[in-house]
Amino acid sequence: MVELRHRIWRFIDLGIDPYISVYRYQVTASAHHIKRSYAYLERGQLADDVYSLAGRLIALRRHGKIVFGVLHDGTDTIQLVFRYDVLGEQLWKVVELLVVGDIIGVRGKPMRTLRGELSLLVEDLKVLSITWRDYPEKWHGLTDAEKRYRMRYLDMMLNEDVRRAIVATYRIEKAFRDFLDKQGFIEIHTPKLQPIYGGALARPFITRMYALDDRVVYLSIAPETYLKRAVVANFFKVYEIAVCFRNEDIDAQHYPEFVQIEIYQAFADWNDMMRLVEDMVSYAIKETFGDYRVEVKKGEETIELDFRPPWQRLTLEDAIERFGGVKVKGRSYEELVEIAKSLDIRVEDPRKGKILEKLFEKVAEPKIVQPTFITLFPRDVSPLARPYREDPRYSERFEIFINGLEVGNGYSELNNPIVQYYFFKKEEELRVRAGEKLSDIEYHPMDRDYVRALEFGMPPTAGVGIGIYRLVMAVTGLPSIKDVIPFTIVEPDETPTIAELHRDILEYYVRKLNLEEL
Repeated sequence: MVELRHRIWRFIDLGIDPYISVYRYQVTASAHHIKRSYAYLERGQLADDVYSLAGRLIALRRHGKIVFGVLHDGTDTIQLVFRYDVLGEQLWKVVELLVVGDIIGVRGKPMRTLRGELSLLVEDLKVLSITWRDYPEKWHGLTDAEKRYRMRYLDMMLNEDVRRAIVATYRIEKAFRDFLDKQGFIEIHTPKLQPIYGGALARPFITRMYALDDRVVYLSIAPETYLKRAVVANFFKVYEIAVCFRNEDIDAQHYPEFVQIEIYQAFADWNDMMRLVEDMVSYAIKETFGDYRVEVKKGEETIELDFRPPWQRLTLEDAIERFGGVKVKGRSYEELVEIAKSLDIRVEDPRKGKILEKLFEKVAEPKIVQPTFITLFPRDVSPLARPYREDPRYSERFEIFINGLEVGNGYSELNNPIVQYYFFKKEEELRVRAGEKLSDIEYHPMDRDYVRALEFGMPPTAGVGIGIYRLVMAVTGLPSIKDVIPFTIVEPDETPTIAELHRDILEYYVRKLNLEEL
């Protein structure tokens, strides 16, 4: 049982309870605006203009009758100067109660301190909300990853690397939309509950729809087959920034819920789509970071990623041979199995293309730093792509790699309904052959409605999917995809709430707000 009186009572004793009396605060400027507009102030100089700001206190230093604080208002941070001789006795009592984490509104004048710090000399303040719990003193010193993800709101608040990544995600998505809008594309939202999952080789999440007699439905693993239905419907330039769900492992590069952009353009092929990707991503990087070149920390070194087109292009087999020193061209399935085993790569999939993919992931992928297109994937792992026009053993498919990460996948789309049916059928047969003993085999289920849509005629089309979280990982250097995702799933815990720890506060608000009469 907590015996110490909670700090909220000290505010109430002063006649201050923001949860009763404060509903809004009139903000007239931002920290970013003040720092930009008053950079000219000399040491010791005080401006005549008065502004009101609001935000969270993230630092406090007390020096007798002068207190220095740092306010974060969502645009930037700015130093606050609280002086007893300016505020007077009553407001100074409030200043003495403030701690890191409190949310306040302040009114005052821009100034530059004698030490050269651009600040706001506070003439009035109002407590807008308090922190009911103590803040960690050195959040960056915490090594408990579970605690970081469990209290993600604190991690996002105090970890600048994570904050930058989340802002970069928003700006990149906005830049993608702006770029595609100028190119005549429209965004179409596809269903997230689907009767047949498709658009990728992945294990789906399964649920039931009460309104349809508990019918089994799947969370979308990709918007692909629905966006291509839209192409059939004469929407010839379409895309979606979509939340997707794949019921698979969680590791540094994978998370079951993620965001990707998928784009489809009629009357185009994979070469057109690679050019669009180069132009769009480079545009987004310039809009987000101010330059086509971005410096990223990688371990102990700093590397420079250069997004200026054109990007490097390598075939899958050439990349394996160049980076891994392993000859794979012309090898049989059995020979590739032996090569894989010699590299400690587990092999259960009966497809030759899957072994080549695993070899590439092992020996080549980590070594690809600059933006690169890896091309010509085998047909047996590309059921939605068109055959390579010069050699049908391969598909006109490419993947995008940046800073050792695969961030995208695209191809000339298969638009022949007969061939599409054939490949769906082959995927079904693979599933039957795999049975229970090969439970990790990924396959694409038969989707007759999608085939029927193709039977009404889909023009030659190119498409691509880009994982936005992975792209942000690549350009920020964060080690885990969970550092980029704002909120991830955590196990619920039973930490007592303040209301449970301090029953007197609960009773006060029940009485004050007449909650029992509601």
